[in-house]
Amino acid sequence: MSNNLIRIKSNTSAVEPIEVIQNPLDEFIAGQLTEQTRKAYLSDLRQFFGIGNLTIEHIQEVSFHDLIAYRNKLVSQGYKKTTINRKLASLRAFFKMLKAAGMIENNPADSSLVRGFRQEENLTGKTIPQQTLQNLIKQIATTEDILIRTRDTALVYMLTFGGLRRSEAAQIHWDDLQQDGVFHILSLRETKSGVPQDIKLQDDVIHYLEDYKSTLLKHGYSVQRSVFISLSRNDSHGLALSDHAINNIVKRHALKAGITQNITAHMFRHTCCTLAIEGGAKPQQVQAHLRHKDLKTTMRYYENRERLLDNASDYINIS
Repeated sequence: MSNNLIRIKSNTSAVEPIEVIQNPLDEFIAGQLTEQTRKAYLSDLRQFFGIGNLTIEHIQEVSFHDLIAYRNKLVSQGYKKTTINRKLASLRAFFKMLKAAGMIENNPADSSLVRGFRQEENLTGKTIPQQTLQNLIKQIATTEDILIRTRDTALVYMLTFGGLRRSEAAQIHWDDLQQDGVFHILSLRETKSGVPQDIKLQDDVIHYLEDYKSTLLKHGYSVQRSVFISLSRNDSHGLALSDHAINNIVKRHALKAGITQNITAHMFRHTCCTLAIEGGAKPQQVQAHLRHKDLKTTMRYYENRERLLDNASDYINIS
């Protein structure tokens, strides 16, 4: 099998050989649309292959037996089934690309050869109860540092009403906040789908963003780039918050508020979805706002709420 990739010219049936790729992993990672996806794939693939130079010969030696052994090793090491499925999906996508490029004959990670774990997503406990959310916001309001207080309030409102992923919140720039007629719009530059997307922002979100922006200006900060910046007195000061930092912020406030539930930044996305459903939003409206690729994802939330709102146990009476 040739180790050369070929590119088909758009105006001819001839093929043009291109350079031998010494490390196919680099080629695969470079082809991903978002930085978040690139990081996730790189982490998963490096765990399987190691960090050394990866050649075509190494890849061609991998069999589905190796993948099964790897899956079973992850199980023995205590990885969650969802994490194992994600790592297998990363390998499956990598080998699929190489097969399409003619670099390997078969995909050793094909799901018919290497089975993942069947998962029925449990949504229970992923939504933040309204009272808990209110307690969290009250806790933030007691923060002495006005910069931190206004930033974290704006962040929580943005996560709750916008249903943003924490990676999306971390990437927001001030000029991403726009007005379309009477509506306030957030234009997301990088999303999970790989294409820019717009979401509507409610007046409450804009109010707290403006309050935060005004506080930044009064304290001499620039409002030309990242919205949510680090206020820690270290080398990260003034730079965009990382995904990890956003998660730590909500966890820290939840801990101070005495909330025993394990609050994470991603739970605000679940909360946004659930509150919209309970408020009467239609499935298609929720799907568009949360930017779910498949309506089936949105419907899981509807079915979960319906199961609880009109449950068989509600009809039992032993009095």
